[in-house]
Amino acid sequence: MLYKKIVAFGDSFTRGDELADCNIVRKNNQRYSLSTWPAILSGLLETDYECFATGGRGNQWISWIITSNILAYKDCLFVINWSYFGRFDFLEQNDNWNTLSPNNNDKSFYKKIDSDIWNLLRNLQLIYTTMCLLEQNNVNFIMTCQDSTYNQTFQQLRPDAKVGGNWTRTLNLLQSHVVHKIQSFNELPFREWSIYNGYPIGTRGHPLEKAHLEAARYINTHVIEGKNNGHR
Repeated sequence: MLYKKIVAFGDSFTRGDELADCNIVRKNNQRYSLSTWPAILSGLLETDYECFATGGRGNQWISWIITSNILAYKDCLFVINWSYFGRFDFLEQNDNWNTLSPNNNDKSFYKKIDSDIWNLLRNLQLIYTTMCLLEQNNVNFIMTCQDSTYNQTFQQLRPDAKVGGNWTRTLNLLQSHVVHKIQSFNELPFREWSIYNGYPIGTRGHPLEKAHLEAARYINTHVIEGKNNGHR
């Protein structure tokens, strides 16, 4: 057995929203599907599976739940599916997590504070910090990202700007450490890859069973077998 367990982290795409078995209560009182691609991957590797994923969450929450569990899972493979960069997680005064999203929250936050540059910068910082903690604690991990902007340059985001200045240097530095660690599906995020290949999509926009099955096979072939052959 290559890993004792696969432990998955993410949002609704990782939990398996719109898959038939998504609402079954499983380990740690979590509800998640065993038909997602990380779960199917655990079957291909003949190892156990556990999932920490909540629909609608952003990357601050995902980073928090990862770091909360780093020391609890030895010799496991963490499968991390980073969420959309426009989501903003925060702790309320009662210590419960809440998430702002451009799709369903008060637009005043996004009018006054939000920007594509800020979203990219803060999410890259989160991902990089999480990567460092995982590597320092010798945790094996695979990362994917639902947001397609993670490798965009300042010039792509601000084509009319004459000079990027510190923004360009900061983004270039973070991306030099992060981008090559994020696994895509033929250069696309999971959902976009599923749509491109014509796999069925649920009414709320989540890829269904066929997409997850093919994604698991893709990761097993292009990532896991590469690790077995001595590539990180």
